[in-house]
Amino acid sequence: MIRAITASLCILLLPMFTVWAADDVTVTLRLDRTEASLSDTLRMEIHVSGSRKSDQQPDLKGLKSFLVTNGGTSSRVEIINGKINSGVDYSYFIQPQKVGKFEIGPIRVTIDGKTFESNTQSLVVRAASQSDSPDRGPVFAQANVSSQEVYVDEQAIYTLKLYYRVNVSNLSLSLPDMQYVSFQQLGRPLEYQATYANRTYQVLEIRHALMVSKPGAFTLNPARLKMTVRQSGSNSRFDNFFNDAFTGRSSNRPLTLTTDPMDLHVNALPEAGKPTDYTGLVGTFQMTSTLEPASLKARESATLTIQVEGRGTVNRIPDLDLPVMDFARTYSDQPVLETGESRQGILGTKTMKWALVPENAGEYKVPSLSLSFFNPETKKYHVLATPAHDLSVLPGESENHGSTLTLLPDTSNTPDGTVKKEIQQLGQDILPIHIDAMNFSVPFRSLSRGWLFWLMLAGPLSMYLMLLTALRMQHLSPGRLAQARSKKAFGALKRRCQKDPTSYEDLINAFKEYLNDRCGLTIGTLTADDTERILQDQGVNAETAKSMHSLIQRFETALYAGNNVNDTEATDNLLGLVKRLDKELP
Repeated sequence: MIRAITASLCILLLPMFTVWAADDVTVTLRLDRTEASLSDTLRMEIHVSGSRKSDQQPDLKGLKSFLVTNGGTSSRVEIINGKINSGVDYSYFIQPQKVGKFEIGPIRVTIDGKTFESNTQSLVVRAASQSDSPDRGPVFAQANVSSQEVYVDEQAIYTLKLYYRVNVSNLSLSLPDMQYVSFQQLGRPLEYQATYANRTYQVLEIRHALMVSKPGAFTLNPARLKMTVRQSGSNSRFDNFFNDAFTGRSSNRPLTLTTDPMDLHVNALPEAGKPTDYTGLVGTFQMTSTLEPASLKARESATLTIQVEGRGTVNRIPDLDLPVMDFARTYSDQPVLETGESRQGILGTKTMKWALVPENAGEYKVPSLSLSFFNPETKKYHVLATPAHDLSVLPGESENHGSTLTLLPDTSNTPDGTVKKEIQQLGQDILPIHIDAMNFSVPFRSLSRGWLFWLMLAGPLSMYLMLLTALRMQHLSPGRLAQARSKKAFGALKRRCQKDPTSYEDLINAFKEYLNDRCGLTIGTLTADDTERILQDQGVNAETAKSMHSLIQRFETALYAGNNVNDTEATDNLLGLVKRLDKELP
């Protein structure tokens, strides 16, 4: 009953939701494939989301060279996680009338007086092959490569098509196994109908990115497809296949098909114009960078993010090195590489981040970073470079604590040319202001004379002498107190590290207090470089000092990268290294 009421409410409220979603209308154009011949018929679909109706039929652009047949219209309503989404789908069948490369779209759809545009799709139309012949039979395979002349490590598209007019099952594919040649499948296989030699076939299309790592002339070996097909008992060409399915005079049999070999010429990358920092990147790439925030206080952290994305040998995108900057400490995050596939090749995006911690106030420049690659389309090397970012650093908290009086310049000048200064009042005393001595009184006047006055005057000195005598009697001089703290320094470090929860900042501060106690120091702020210098000055082994430098630097990197919660392994590493360090300190 409740479900029925809910469904009724959804139906009643649907027009309201449709109106609300009118501004969120999207139009998407899809073709069932991106290559066809003059004898093929393609399916084109237009998906409209956000509305179940349009003011008129879609306005089709880029189809002057095609015969277009309307395939029907269907509306849909989806309820996902309580959100209602409505839409309408238009289907068309298009048949090319001439050879060439065509840009189909954008398709325009008008809803409530507003016009929305779709994406565009590229379609390559070729002439029917001269080898097309009825003798090809009900099942055959073809393979082709997008270009038979490529560069080393350039992505070429290897397309394999299986044509069939009978039932096919148990399909397996074996690609050419050749040295220096690699294949990577691009997305899921496509299935569609196509006309070949005046017959209609079902087509299974599989695309691979093909790359060759060595220059020279190659012959691509045939690909092999194994399958099971239904065989007619009276006709080996399967012409009576459909009828035999009812007479029982049919059976399954294995079939193996091979494609024709293909020649491929692979050119070496040119030496002319090759950048000195070239790392073997081949394809088309872009690089972007951001610095956030661009204004901050000293000792706060800004994040520099660089993204390199493109199509090609994305796994060779190098980890960029940030130049040394005197004005800031830098901490690099672990680079992240994300890869994917499209019909045009292997895609990838690499994200690199650094935390920048400026030490002092001022205006600074974050230097530019560059990356080179070879573009097979232009046959040239290209260099990408990020812009130099401006970083404005304001004084930190510790630098803002100054006098309560501030001198401001006067608008007028003195006769000698110097600028007069006046005192700016930043606050006012709330106590009453006395302008004469009439109403002054001395509280506790009796304490300012007599024996009580002399007792208060001599009391602190007497207390000091008594405490000094007690210390001497117990042999606890300041030197011996420091020695006692030095002996207990490691135990104090363990207690600080064992509190729950412990952050990387807590570990750095705990080690700083250990050094103060153990070596009698007064360290305020401790960095990785300070750690190594102090330990070497204290006579610690250079290897141990360097290990502690690396550990503190790892803590700093995690802290400035935003990961301020350590694991037990970090605490154990610190305690283990300090235990070894404690034995080397005098």
